[in-house]
Amino acid sequence: MEYTVNDMVQAAILSKLGADAETVQLTVFDAVTSTNDLLREAAEQGAPEFTVMAALRQTAGKGRQGRQFYSPPSGLYLSMLLRPEMPAAETLTLTPLAAAAAAEAVEQCSGKRVQIKWVNDLLLHERKICGILAESKFSDAGTPDYVIVGIGINLIEPEGGFPPELTQIAGAVFPSGTDLHEAFADCAANLISALLGEYRYLPTRHYLDSYRRRLCVLNRQIIVCENGTERQALALAVDDDLRLLVRYPDGSEQWRATGEIRIRL
Repeated sequence: MEYTVNDMVQAAILSKLGADAETVQLTVFDAVTSTNDLLREAAEQGAPEFTVMAALRQTAGKGRQGRQFYSPPSGLYLSMLLRPEMPAAETLTLTPLAAAAAAEAVEQCSGKRVQIKWVNDLLLHERKICGILAESKFSDAGTPDYVIVGIGINLIEPEGGFPPELTQIAGAVFPSGTDLHEAFADCAANLISALLGEYRYLPTRHYLDSYRRRLCVLNRQIIVCENGTERQALALAVDDDLRLLVRYPDGSEQWRATGEIRIRL
């Protein structure tokens, strides 16, 4: 399938990247099915590390657990190809790394304080503005062939507003009337630079301080969602592997490495 490249926005991003423009291979499309899917095809054909694909709209955006990711023409949808040399289990660290990088990028281009809801949702004024989906392929030896980090950011509220099921959940970084292409280029450049910067210091887990500083769930009542059930809990702590310690009403405690939670407002 052929996709239309947006040369104007692509050139604007590259001009803002400075030296980082030499590191990435960037393509910006007007619309694609999914930047993750498109980048996976490129990865299978041998695309180099730091290949980046971005789009102003997705027609089949993906979220966690196979859910659809709402991707109207008012957001930034960007995927970066990584080829890390690390054990398979450690690739899980790339998701919180991406969350920290995305939060930094949004703060730099908007001047607004962003929070992170464990594990990888970005919040602005208690509303979700960003989702992250990392997808990996592993070799027979158990090491990653590649990891694709996909990030979707709500730049401005879509025309007509968010769908009813997202009205109380979703938010946007910039107010209505903001120049979308300008915001897209600025945020994309900041995001690419932040991802590259955190990735360069991955062995030292440089992202941990940034992630913890923005984490908004500790010492708050939450709802733990698992296998179709919901349990109330208190979020207590996050360790260096970003496992979340929760305490249930019966006094039992549990370290959670993955899963979904909601914050009780």
